[in-house]
Amino acid sequence: MIKLSHTASEPHWLDLLPGVRVKVRPITVASMLVAREVVGQVYRDEDQTDANARASIALVHELARRGIVEWEGVGNAEGEPAPVTAENIDALLGHWPAYDALDALYVTPALRRAEEKNGSSNSPDGTSAEAPNTATPAA
Repeated sequence: MIKLSHTASEPHWLDLLPGVRVKVRPITVASMLVAREVVGQVYRDEDQTDANARASIALVHELARRGIVEWEGVGNAEGEPAPVTAENIDALLGHWPAYDALDALYVTPALRRAEEKNGSSNSPDGTSAEAPNTATPAA
């Protein structure tokens, strides 16, 4: 069953680290489609070194750029509050604990919701059983 919630359409705060929190928009279909395109670009690169890791990073960064609308506890080099910009979001996510928290609290739950069963899954008796081998063994 897919669960519909109208309250999930409002921006909400996430506590990333002690003293650091971000206000995020819910992840929309449009945001996810754009993020998937960015991930696709990673897989289309000629250099496939660490492609899965780079794709995951690209997904989190793109969704963060599209989702973060406000933050507290994020400052520039002079200690002044930093504005929310794509460059500053990338800098924040360059800190592993912040990246990991945003991934765990914002991106992963959205991906899990996309996997929820909504009545279109295979039946328990489905066709996933192994078919008999009809090829003759090579001599």
